[in-house]
Order: sequence, then structure tokens, then C-alpha cells
Amino acid sequence: MIIAVDIGGTKTRISYSRIGNNLDDSLEFITPKNQRVVIKTIQEKIKLLIGTSEVDAIGISSPGPIDKKRGMILSPRNLSWNNLKIVKPLKDHFDCPVILEHDATAGGIAEARAGSAKKYRVVLYISLSTGIGSSIIFDGSPLPTAYNQEGGRQIIGSDPALDRFGLAIGGKAIQQRFGKIAQDIHDPDIWQIIAQEFALGIFNMITIINPDCVVLGGGVSVHYRRFIRPLKKQLLSLGPIYPLPDIVKARYAKTAPSLGVMFLAIEELK
Repeated sequence: MIIAVDIGGTKTRISYSRIGNNLDDSLEFITPKNQRVVIKTIQEKIKLLIGTSEVDAIGISSPGPIDKKRGMILSPRNLSWNNLKIVKPLKDHFDCPVILEHDATAGGIAEARAGSAKKYRVVLYISLSTGIGSSIIFDGSPLPTAYNQEGGRQIIGSDPALDRFGLAIGGKAIQQRFGKIAQDIHDPDIWQIIAQEFALGIFNMITIINPDCVVLGGGVSVHYRRFIRPLKKQLLSLGPIYPLPDIVKARYAKTAPSLGVMFLAIEELK
């Protein structure tokens, strides 16, 4: 049994796969704010989901920053955690391999290997969720950098403390600014504003990376049709040097990080 733990700023999803080619079932719960109960809660939820079945490997996706070498979640912006050691406790408890990966990298891997970007070599994956994350995937694998790319932390204005891409227009910022979560926003004028602000950070990443494809994932991307036309129009108005790459909705908008760490967990067994 392969277990995928997708930790989000709002909710955590635990899924399992019997044979490793799809997610068979899952459950969700509110991500604990107190890091002292995180490990115990995950252990309990895994047992609730699979009963007495044996765990062969566990993959964990988490918002950054993370330290994969030490198996730690450092200080995610939307969680009040600090240096949470998560790999070793789960490895010891379930007596199996455990891997930790940045959620945007895991999502990018899933979309590049099995999703909307399967036919592309260089993929820019952008997670539009509680915050904004990003990853660069080449031939189905992340770049071998020491740390994950953090497109959500780029500065898009004059104030480095406030004008960060993820702070300005992530899902949390949308709710604070417009008084509604994304799924409850139906006014095209509001989506026009959201698209214009999405465009600033996305344009910067496209210009620097020059990907073959941009995949928009995460919970906000579910509303792709509401903002994609004004987003493309705004990107073109910013004067790109080269033609824009394909910009597509994630096939696995909500489950890509889970699928990604499932793939990585399976590789630990080979």
C-alpha cells in the first residue's frame, strides 16, 4: 500500500494506492495549526483510511520551504510551524521508506508524467492555492537544485515585505481582498482584476524560464475558464519577447501533489 500525504495551508489530504498507478481513496481533514499534534494526527488518519493493511511507502508533499535532506518542514508561510521533523517519525512508526517533497514540485511531476503536460519537455507548474507555489520540470523530473523554486515569493512591487506574488494574489489574499473564496466569485470584473495580478508573476516566470508549457494547478485553477482569457490578454499586453507557451489547466487540479509523491514513493521501492 502506497500512502500519499498532501499537506496544505488549509487542509491535508491522505490518499492510498494499492498498485501505484492511481489513487484509490482518500480523506481530508483541517491541517493542524499546532505542530505538536501533526505527526500523531497523520498516523491516526492513515490507520483510519487503510485499517490494518501494511504500508509499503509514504510520500509527503508540503508547502515550502522544506529541507529534504533532514526530512523537515521548515516555516511554511500559511502554517505556524517551525522545523517540523516529519520523515523520521513516520518512517519509524510504519517501518517503511518515507519521502518528502515540495507540493509544487510534486504537482509538477504528476502533470508532466501523467497529466496535462505529458507531451512537453520543459514544464512550468504553478500552484494557485492558499498561497502560490511553482516548480520547473524537465523530462518528467524536477531540476536537481538544492531547494525548490519559489515563484510565489518573487517581488512584484516596491515593498519587499508586502509585494510578494503569493501574498498579493494567492487564494488567501483573494478571500481577504474580495470577501469571498474563489469558488464563490462569479463577477467577471473581479476575475479580470485577479487575472491582471496573476499575469505579473506568471509573466516574470515565463520570461526567465521559457517553458514549453505552463500548467496552472491548485484549488483556484479549478476556475480556469473564468480567468484564462483575461490572463492571456494581460500577458500579451506586457510585451513578451517570444510567443507565449501553452497555458493549460492541470488535469489533476486538486490531487496532483498526491499523485506526484505517490510516483516518488514508488521509486523508493525499486
